Amino acid sequence: MALSGNKGEWSEIYALFRLLGEGKVHAGDANLNKLDLYYPILNVIREESKRYEYKPNVEQNIVVVDEDGHEFIRISMDKFMDESTKLLNSIKEAKGAAFAIPATESFMGTIGCTKLKAPSSDKSDIHIIIHDLRTNMKPLLGFSIKSQLGTPSTLLNAGRTTNIIYKIVGAKLSDKDIDEINAIDEHLSRMEAIIEKGCSFVYHDIEHPVFKNNLLFLDCCMPRFIADCLLIDSLPGSASSVKSAVEEVAKRNPMNYTGSNVEAFYAHKMKVLLLDAALGMTPATEWTGIYDANGGYLVVKKDGDIVCYHFYNRNDVEDYLYNNTRFERASRSRYGFGDIYKVDNEIFMKLNLQIRFKK
Repeated sequence: MALSGNKGEWSEIYALFRLLGEGKVHAGDANLNKLDLYYPILNVIREESKRYEYKPNVEQNIVVVDEDGHEFIRISMDKFMDESTKLLNSIKEAKGAAFAIPATESFMGTIGCTKLKAPSSDKSDIHIIIHDLRTNMKPLLGFSIKSQLGTPSTLLNAGRTTNIIYKIVGAKLSDKDIDEINAIDEHLSRMEAIIEKGCSFVYHDIEHPVFKNNLLFLDCCMPRFIADCLLIDSLPGSASSVKSAVEEVAKRNPMNYTGSNVEAFYAHKMKVLLLDAALGMTPATEWTGIYDANGGYLVVKKDGDIVCYHFYNRNDVEDYLYNNTRFERASRSRYGFGDIYKVDNEIFMKLNLQIRFKK
């Protein structure tokens, strides 16, 4: 059966070909621009039916070695560049949610590559030994691959685990008011109707205990802070970007920070959450701070360039995540999102946290 995948999945193969063709990867800045700083690639490792290693040598070849240490094949780096160019064009021209690329699949078979993507349980899509020329270290690192060639991917997935509960305070809402507001389909219109009744929202709790503990693990103020950011995004006139929501929270300064740079205080908290979500933390699993993608991020840009956000340059990774993510609203029909409900004569609403890349 032919391999079939979406643009994001085929982008993982594209990244493999392009990295082996170039033999290095450039660092990127917060706005996805390629920097002069680069890391030579010494080895790329993929787990297939067997484990295969792809090693550039001084003759500009890629030597493919199987898990028994035997040479499987050697192919010129130029061939990998040619195949990456063909694959990039095929991905851009492809139609539909999933598709096959027979010519690429044929070349994949030549090099012992049989899968499009890493197991979903692993945040690392590719494992690379790089040479850090500044430290002379040669670590084996796991990188997560994000692609601009397809639909923007999620950083923090929605689910009942990411519901945040708010108490509605101020004017008393009657049962009729609640029914009328719940009948409004559009989220911002519903929020506006609540505000017009003279009500406001106060953070109450994180619905799922594991996710709440994970947030507390990051920072004791994190549940309230994330709830404030999400609420701002859920109000009329919001810009939806993570950065803009944090900037608005900073203006209000709910934690009464008295340092000289209030915005940096709140931005740092968000960057901590984004980084941990990017490199291992999931809402439903107890978080211990151990990163899966311990290398960082590789981003496949629309023009085919690949930029690297190396965890050793933590500030660059954080800035990239902070500048390139947005909140996304869940479907009204899922997770109890946006419905007003009563408990012991108190009125509540659940909003759902999901964070997606902008592009």
